[in-house]
Amino acid sequence: MRKLILTMLVALGFVLGATAQDRTITGRIVDEKGAPVQGVSVISSDNKNGTQTDANGNYRVVVSAKAKTLSFSSVNFETITRSIGSQAVINITISARNNKLEEVVVTGYTIKKKTEFTGAASKVSSKQIEQVPIASFEQILQGRAPGLYIASGSGQPGTAARVNIRGVGSISGGAGPLYILDGAPIEAGVFRSLNPNDFESVDVLKDAASAGQYGSRGANGVIILTSKKGKVGKTLLQYRGQIGYSQAPTLKNLQLMNTEQRLRYEGEFLGPAGVIGTGNATGYPGWDYSPNNPAFQAATPAQQANFTRLLDSTKQINTNWPDIFFRKGTFKQHELNASGGTEKLTFFTSLSAYQQEGIVIRSNLDRYTFRGNLDFKTDRLTASIRTNAGYSISKGIESESAVALANPIAAAYLELPYRQLYKAPNVIDTGAGKTAANAFDRSNTTTATSGQFKGGLAVTLQYDIWKGISFKTTNGVDYRNNNASRFIDPLQFAGYNLAANGRAGLYNESFVENVQFISTTGLVFKRTFNQKHQVNALAMSESIRNKARTFSATGYGINTNLPNTPAAITPGNATNNFIPAVGGSKFINGISSLFAIADYTYNKKYTFSTSIRRDVSSQVPDANKDIVMSTFGASWNIIEEGFMKKQNILQEARVRASYGESANIDGFTSEFGFIPGYGVGSYAGVSGIVPTSPGNPDYRIESQIITNIGFDVALWNRRIRITADAYKKESKNLFVNQGVSRTSGFNGLNVNAGAMENRGLDFSIAADVISKNDLLVTIGANGGFLKNEITSLGILTEIPQGTGIIKVGVPFGTHYTVGYLGVNPQSGLAVYQDINGNPTTDYSAANNRAEFGTYLPKFTGGANLDISWKGFDLGVLLSTAQGVYRFNNESFFYESTNGNVQFNKRTDLLTSWRNPGDRTEYQKVNTARQFSSKDIEDASFVRLRNVQAGYTFTTKNGKPIRSFRVWGQAQNLYTWTKWTGFDPEESNNIANYEFPNPKTFTVGVDINF
Repeated sequence: MRKLILTMLVALGFVLGATAQDRTITGRIVDEKGAPVQGVSVISSDNKNGTQTDANGNYRVVVSAKAKTLSFSSVNFETITRSIGSQAVINITISARNNKLEEVVVTGYTIKKKTEFTGAASKVSSKQIEQVPIASFEQILQGRAPGLYIASGSGQPGTAARVNIRGVGSISGGAGPLYILDGAPIEAGVFRSLNPNDFESVDVLKDAASAGQYGSRGANGVIILTSKKGKVGKTLLQYRGQIGYSQAPTLKNLQLMNTEQRLRYEGEFLGPAGVIGTGNATGYPGWDYSPNNPAFQAATPAQQANFTRLLDSTKQINTNWPDIFFRKGTFKQHELNASGGTEKLTFFTSLSAYQQEGIVIRSNLDRYTFRGNLDFKTDRLTASIRTNAGYSISKGIESESAVALANPIAAAYLELPYRQLYKAPNVIDTGAGKTAANAFDRSNTTTATSGQFKGGLAVTLQYDIWKGISFKTTNGVDYRNNNASRFIDPLQFAGYNLAANGRAGLYNESFVENVQFISTTGLVFKRTFNQKHQVNALAMSESIRNKARTFSATGYGINTNLPNTPAAITPGNATNNFIPAVGGSKFINGISSLFAIADYTYNKKYTFSTSIRRDVSSQVPDANKDIVMSTFGASWNIIEEGFMKKQNILQEARVRASYGESANIDGFTSEFGFIPGYGVGSYAGVSGIVPTSPGNPDYRIESQIITNIGFDVALWNRRIRITADAYKKESKNLFVNQGVSRTSGFNGLNVNAGAMENRGLDFSIAADVISKNDLLVTIGANGGFLKNEITSLGILTEIPQGTGIIKVGVPFGTHYTVGYLGVNPQSGLAVYQDINGNPTTDYSAANNRAEFGTYLPKFTGGANLDISWKGFDLGVLLSTAQGVYRFNNESFFYESTNGNVQFNKRTDLLTSWRNPGDRTEYQKVNTARQFSSKDIEDASFVRLRNVQAGYTFTTKNGKPIRSFRVWGQAQNLYTWTKWTGFDPEESNNIANYEFPNPKTFTVGVDINF
């Protein structure tokens, strides 16, 4: 009995002890406005129990005695951990994740608090780049960051844009920024196989203290991409989907002739001027059948009646060629992602499918992506693995890079409106001079397909050794393979008129493979002494290796029984003239580096930063191989000073300054230009090896000296936030092609003789104009003023380049042509300017002047409006570029009458000069239409870039759906511009019927499980 009682007492003690150890914690979670937050995961540190907050933000969780902390996490908010101690009630105010992101600057090598940052950088959050219906993420950044100019060279799905940070820093080399994804560099301009929804943030580094850390790769600025990672808590699933369509923008500033106008123009202008011949068989019905034609007057009444009938019949045809080539393109995107984890291991993974039809026939892009991110940590070891893989396949239009009649966009606007597509049912009316029908036939009987696989891996390990000293290594690879194919059917017009071997079609396949490896390893030191002296430093060794190879083969004499396959190629010989064309290349280059970065902050007030880097590049001759650069920065956090404690106007006040040098490894005009080059050639019919490039043992890398001064201010309880930076970038050692004696066998030699300067001011301002209860209205604006000037070309003063010029004292991209003054009302001749600006009717290229602007904008920026009220949200984004001038090559074809009369013309040409005293903008017919400043147009614009509105629904118990949001958006809704072409935003100097940026309308849903 005693044993039984003792056993029962012991068991009861265990039960009571266990009960005593477990206890209940309750609380409420609210956001920064005091509103309850539903669906926040609450997890105890023993991982045995967890819960979620209800619709009122309340939670209740049972924890054991072993549980020391509670973790509070949500996909839209920062993760917070609180000690339990003896508390029974723990209330939390949780901050939105984007606000948290704005407090740090990611430089790739370091993550710095904004309050301790000495450089100039802008951040774009995930909310600003998600779900935008554009395939290449760099275009999504338009208007989002001051000093960042992005010009979309084409609206064809997946096409890369031109990206410049604070102007252009090279004359003949690359001027685009360096891209870093999760610590590893990735290839620039090849982003169509990446999913922008996977990015947590984008940091744009613009000065020496930030971009200068990258030494020989940082002169053109750096864009840091940080992908999403998992949060501690239960696994969260999210589905995102959107569908919609795209359509061509309205061509507001260009009116072309319809059939009635064109026929009238032929009968009243072209025929009488003798431009289109004489008689009634010129091929232009407006003159052939016109009563003004002498042949009409000489005809019999019956013939005249027939001419009138034929003319009336022609007037009934009014083909809308743009409607034939342009279409409403469908769009759809689906994504599924999952994230979660424990205190030691978190994960994020996503799958997405993206499909977009271009607004021009035969243009589209399909993309499929995967991302898998893992983060692991113990007491000493922190590890991250970042993987991504994407495949895309694109079908493109013909000849977008120049004015070519195969280009369907050019064909749609140059063709005459009284011509028709079909000469019989389903029989396209192809033939010489039938521009649009030939282009349409080509769009259906030729192909231009490009498949791209892009993959990346970045692994970072950091091990804490002793008292703030850690070992860190990042190793990564960026890989891309592009496979392209091209087919021209030999039985169609494009095939049997092919100006190539045998005139019997062709089949081409090519590939481009790029792979880049990086390894960065060293020591990191982070420690605070006496709670006032904070030191962050790192010393690293870095190795980068790039490998690339290309190959292309084109075969001819296509067997029509085997279309669109290499099996159709006929082996070539001297008899059949089907000799194939084969080519390719390969190269390997690399950089070996040693660098150190250090920051010191005293009492949260004063921060000093410095970096020094030594790069050794294989692309530089031995004499100049060692490239040593250093940077310096300082900031004063004024708000932490004692004299600021009593004021309540400013909540943030900082002054920053930086100075340093960086270089441009992309400035080289060839991979190994310092080495004399040789290739295959022939002389007198005998093949051999011949010199192809002279080489230059004095090659140096292009470099920049960058100075920056800026400040950050927040006031009115942080409801107004202002940042401004003034900068000066001095580029030196720029490559310039200087002439050499022809006896050398070469026309020129690239030497480091150029210099250029960019000065400017960047700013951003945001204000919460209404912040009351559930309503938040925020307006913001950002902008960048830029002044660019070429300051030296060595022994040269100018280098003409067609319609542009590189000249000391003027900006890069300056136009170079003859000035145009108008039309002489007495003679009807065009009036130009001589070299001194005086009027003359004699056109001469000797009168070319560099006084007609540049295609580099003087100002770029954006403006946004964001409204949230309860579950409703609205976002509006505008972007702008001002002071831009581009050469509109399309105008020449619309206005010339001494040639190109087979193309359609502006309606304004019906006001062309006819009689003395006529005042008009268009010279008399059959006089030479010359390229002049008349063709240089103001391409400044303001674009309504994006409008998005949505509503978020939350469920009461969070099961199975925590919340879902429905939304709609419009992209590129409207553009205000004086430009008369398709798109003022095109990325090059000369307009050549590039693919315009479409208007896109989509609706979507985000579902959180």
